[in-house]
Amino acid sequence: MHGFGDSSEPLFESAKIIEEVVLQQMRAIVKRSCEIADRRASSTKSNILSGEDLLFLLRRDKVKLRRLVRYLELKELGCSVNKILETDMPENITDADQLNDISKKLPFQSFLEQIDNTGELLENTPSNMDDIKQQRCVRAEIVTRSMDEIRYMKYSKARRVSFANKNRHKFSDWVCTDGDITLSKQAYTILGYLAYETVAQIVDLAFLVRQDQSKIHGDPIDRQRLNHVNPFTYKPYIASHYYHGKSVATKPLTPSEISEALRRYWSPQLAMTGPFNKWSMRRPHLKLLSC
Repeated sequence: MHGFGDSSEPLFESAKIIEEVVLQQMRAIVKRSCEIADRRASSTKSNILSGEDLLFLLRRDKVKLRRLVRYLELKELGCSVNKILETDMPENITDADQLNDISKKLPFQSFLEQIDNTGELLENTPSNMDDIKQQRCVRAEIVTRSMDEIRYMKYSKARRVSFANKNRHKFSDWVCTDGDITLSKQAYTILGYLAYETVAQIVDLAFLVRQDQSKIHGDPIDRQRLNHVNPFTYKPYIASHYYHGKSVATKPLTPSEISEALRRYWSPQLAMTGPFNKWSMRRPHLKLLSC
């Protein structure tokens, strides 16, 4: 959470809510990926999840898909460079041909070409600019302006935290408790990335709620746009007990801000036909945050 802009001392209650949401989201992603794997295996039931099964979930959001492919591309590039450094002599590590061969083909390019019926998934145009990623970079730059070296090193370490690097088996046991599902190495990497993006998305939405706290009272028509907190469900968090008199640069995200952010994201009113459905009589469908 600190790596996405939250305080260096986040509230335990907030972290607990995010942990529960991430677990629910990861299990939902695995369940949907298993359904895709079963259809791919046609007659037999498949218990092995591949990276293609997880990528297929992102086919309708080309920005998020490009963000994931870019992450996999950089990760593969780093692994290839490390192999060159380990096997070649120092005078050969700057060979241009070797470095060019590494980044010629995108990860899962053949699979993406198969599912890209319109040609939009692989195109690289200005309209595909990742605004959310850009906003995160701007927020990170603003946060680090007033940091000293010690605080910046701590912040940099928080940004490099991953779910599936060194603790891959713990992450698998946490998500797949039954043990009947086997994830490939690529699926581990992608699922860990999706968990990372889920936390980032929750923090992004919670900061939007914090910005809108001063807009509770306003135009009655404008309030229907769902960019204001719900006065019946939102309860300001009394944080003085948890600060213990310490002064912090950024106030930690509160459970009420996170809950309000999730309520907005999962509200059926945000759907195109939401106002015309009797959604209040049934449990709302919990959309995936990272897909």
